[in-house]
Amino acid sequence: MFRGKATLWMYLIAVLAGLGAVVPLAWLFMLSLDPSQGAATSGAVYSLQNYSAVLFESLMARYFLNTALVALATVACTLICACMGAYAASRYRFRGREAAMVGLLVASMTPVIAVLVPLYAYAAKLQMLNTYQILIVIFTAWQLPGTLWLIRSFMDAIPVELEEAALVDGCTRAGAFFRVVLPQLAPGLVAAGLIVFVYVWNEFIVAVSLAPKQDMRLISVGLYFYLSEFGIEWGKISAGAILSILPPAALFLFLQRKLIHGLSAGAVK
Repeated sequence: MFRGKATLWMYLIAVLAGLGAVVPLAWLFMLSLDPSQGAATSGAVYSLQNYSAVLFESLMARYFLNTALVALATVACTLICACMGAYAASRYRFRGREAAMVGLLVASMTPVIAVLVPLYAYAAKLQMLNTYQILIVIFTAWQLPGTLWLIRSFMDAIPVELEEAALVDGCTRAGAFFRVVLPQLAPGLVAAGLIVFVYVWNEFIVAVSLAPKQDMRLISVGLYFYLSEFGIEWGKISAGAILSILPPAALFLFLQRKLIHGLSAGAVK
């Protein structure tokens, strides 16, 4: 009896939590279809006019391209560096290994606002403001520690005997890594890549500070300046917000099985 009531309450809480996430998105979507630009949608005639204006009459398409380029490059750089670091941390024993890993993780917990001024000063000194490179370098550095720990947990779960067998069969150390270890890291790489991609896609404070130039803005910055440039045009802002949600949502739906497997498998050794 008690277990049945507990299950009922769990389902009720899950439904309420789901409604709390879906209802605002549904309201945002309905608002994006309202060409009257009013916050109230009662009696409105719905159309795709706002989406057309956002995609073809503004620079939002450019912002999408900027964000996609920076996000994909950051994912690639982060995964490459994390794989090499995780392999060294998992397979080699050296003094200070755990201290270095913990130090990296602690350093990544520093609020970005605390180091924003020196980052801006360095970027300005290197003449890298309003460039893709500065965003990619900073985002990679910020996401590398957490990704390194996640991939290391996968690396620890792969028996070292598999690599030794490959070495006996004539593989080099690099060949054993690419042919034996890397394929088994696929779920972890997918999970880590999605986490990094979503972080970059939603990042605002670094992007608005280091790349505020109009043709270099990321999507989150573009939405903010869209508001300031055109006033409170609720329909267009809502359409831009809905469009900005689609790429991460599509990636998650396409890779959700590998993501769940990667996160759950990486939690245990």
